[in-house]
Formats: sequence, structure tokens, C-alpha cells
Amino acid sequence: MRKKRFIVSIILMVILSSCAREPLEVSHDTFRQLRSYDADLDKVLRKGTRDWLQGNLTDIEPYQREFLNKVLVPSLAEELKWGLPMEVMTAQAILESGWGRSRLAKDYNNYFGIKEYRKDMEGAYYHSDEIVKGKRVSRKSKFRTYDTPQECFIDRSEWFLANCRYEDLDFHDLNYEEFAIELQVRGYATDTNYTKNLLRIIKEYKLNEFSNWIKRSIL
Repeated sequence: MRKKRFIVSIILMVILSSCAREPLEVSHDTFRQLRSYDADLDKVLRKGTRDWLQGNLTDIEPYQREFLNKVLVPSLAEELKWGLPMEVMTAQAILESGWGRSRLAKDYNNYFGIKEYRKDMEGAYYHSDEIVKGKRVSRKSKFRTYDTPQECFIDRSEWFLANCRYEDLDFHDLNYEEFAIELQVRGYATDTNYTKNLLRIIKEYKLNEFSNWIKRSIL
């Protein structure tokens, strides 16, 4: 029995390692002068984000401004490392957490409804809505918890990078529209309007404009 378990463990390690990826090397053609991501760069990006939001999204609600100030920089940091389009990651956080107002988001910084399937890890139990055979149903599930927004975005990237469903994708070769479409095609969400809703949010709140501006002006 022990030998059988050992063999199964080795097989799982091989499968997971085959899905692993190296950090994205960003060329000067993509970002002008990318420095290593550190506390100084984080501070500059956060100030730039606040300034841009004040000048370009003047009619949003205070809670929306607060949420964007909280998640835009962690989302950008993950794109710089892995190529996952920040426009989509931010729109997903908005859509799946209700602008950070869901209990899971407020209590545990879980903006994506990331479930906890690991039996040896603690989690928070909440009811969530899912679309099953065209009908919305409520189910109680175990979700992951995070101390900071940054931890949530890092874990989100790791989930995509380790998921064999996406292993053939070069994220840095996809623009945000292409990535949003791939999510729908590969069965990320049960809602048939998921991609449409993401693209609506990106356009309405100018997330693509912000992404282009901050990469061109600050990085």
C-alpha cells in the first residue's frame, strides 16, 4: 500500500511540474523601463493609480474608487510577472466580489470566490450562486482566506499557471479581449454571459485605458 501511494505521489508531482511556468520576461517593446518590483515601485504605482482615478473616473461611487485603489496595483504586479491581463483580473475581482462588498471579500480578501479543496487547510464556509443546467442554485462551499489583497492575486495567478486547462496558453501573447474569450471557451464560468460581462466592466470603467497609461507613463 505504501509503495502504491508513493508511486501515485510521484505521478502527481510530474503532472503538476509539467504545468509550471517561469516568470514572464518583459521586453522593452512591451514596457519601457521595467524595474524589479519592490516597495519603491509599489509606492509609485499606487500614487499614480490614485491620481489617474481622480482624473479619469470622476463619477464613480466612493466604494468603487476605494476598491480600485485596493486591487489595481496587485493586479498589475501579477501581469508584470506572468502576463495575465490585469484588465481581466480586475474585472473578475469586481464581478465576483461585488466591488469587494461580498462577505467573503470583506472578511477574507477573497475577491474571486476561490474555493478551498485542500483538506488540510482551513477555510471559510459560505453559500454561493452557481448556474446549473441554466438555473441559478445556491450551494455551501469552503473558500480560501487571505490576509491581504496581494495574497489573493498571487494565489489567483498560481491557480491559472498550475491549471492544465490553460497550459497551452502564452498569457503574454493574449490581449485582454482574447483572454476573456478563452475563459469562456475553456469552461471557467457556468454563466454564458461571463465574458460579455467582463468586457462591459473593462470598457465602462476604462480599465484598458488605465493599463495602457500606467505602463506607458510610469513603468
